[in-house]
Amino acid sequence: MSEISYLKDREDMCKVAHYMWDRRLTNAAGGNFAVRVDDDRILISPSLMSERHFCELQPEDFLLINSNMDILEGTGKLSREGYMHVLLLTKFNHIKATIHAHPQYCMVYVAQSKPIPNITEATMKRGPVECIPYTKAYTKDLHEEIYKYWDSRRELAETYPIGCIMPLHGVVVSGSDLHMAYSMLERIEQDAMCGIFKNNI
Repeated sequence: MSEISYLKDREDMCKVAHYMWDRRLTNAAGGNFAVRVDDDRILISPSLMSERHFCELQPEDFLLINSNMDILEGTGKLSREGYMHVLLLTKFNHIKATIHAHPQYCMVYVAQSKPIPNITEATMKRGPVECIPYTKAYTKDLHEEIYKYWDSRRELAETYPIGCIMPLHGVVVSGSDLHMAYSMLERIEQDAMCGIFKNNI
């Protein structure tokens, strides 16, 4: 185990994957995430992380890739959304981690292609989680639309974690490290829940 590169990062990723599933921040339909661990080195979750593994991963399950998406370590299959992660992780200095997920309450907004407004103080400085144009899943066009969203908010994205909605699909968030990206995922899920229930109190 000690011979695996970036072991501490991999162990943190195992914990995040577990909590994503345990706290209903993603579902069997999908979810993936990546961390920039060094110059031109990214650790990324394997394909079918949720559907086949139920987010119960071991450190060696994560793939080490470069910016060309060559697999440098690992035997799994690269996620179909790998290019999206690579774009955000290589074209922003501040962003060190990205997460794509299907959180339970966020999916209500995703299904209706509606933005998640800032309802709690936890997200006030980070802007609403808005929608990119609908684009077919798993395509380069979709990944480039996500990059355009981040690029149009570059100053904010280089300062705070931010997020977006992929209509009919899920959400994407970024952070200065894995913990900040995960925190953003939970924060927007709470905003989504509060938005859904606020008129029923």
